Amino acid sequence: MVAGGLSLQINDIQSKIVMDQFLMDATVRSVGAMDTSLNNVQYNYITAGNVVATPWHQNNPLKPIAYAEGYLTITDMLLVCPLDSEAQGKIKLMPRQDMLIFYLERFVVQAKLSMGEDMVLSGVLDSLDRRFLTITDVSVFPMFPAVASLPKSMPIALLNKDKISHYHLPG
Repeated sequence: MVAGGLSLQINDIQSKIVMDQFLMDATVRSVGAMDTSLNNVQYNYITAGNVVATPWHQNNPLKPIAYAEGYLTITDMLLVCPLDSEAQGKIKLMPRQDMLIFYLERFVVQAKLSMGEDMVLSGVLDSLDRRFLTITDVSVFPMFPAVASLPKSMPIALLNKDKISHYHLPG
């Protein structure tokens, strides 16, 4: 006998997560594609496994902290970078991408913002009704002396829209 109904697609995705004080290397548990899961307002936390949390600041007395499982507040995450190419491919991109520079807390992010063909930059953040924006060709620059570091460029990431203080075209 076959039972009907929906089944949740749970994915464990190796990721780097930028928080204000820590860079996290973790396996993120996602319900469906990562962008869908992070943008679901019914979820306030994510489950992270095999976590290594490295303090960003050189003057932080803590060493990297490793733990088997933890829970992160979605609204406190600045940026989530899935490392798995299959998970990256499941993230939806819109037809147009413009290179922008974003400022969030103590970080600068240079990336291409995925947006609709007819969107204008002056109102693009107001017209995208998601918590996390999809960006590609991502470079992250801490504006302080940092111990932790990210790869020079990452193919895709999800940027917390509420953490952006301002943005502009490069140059």
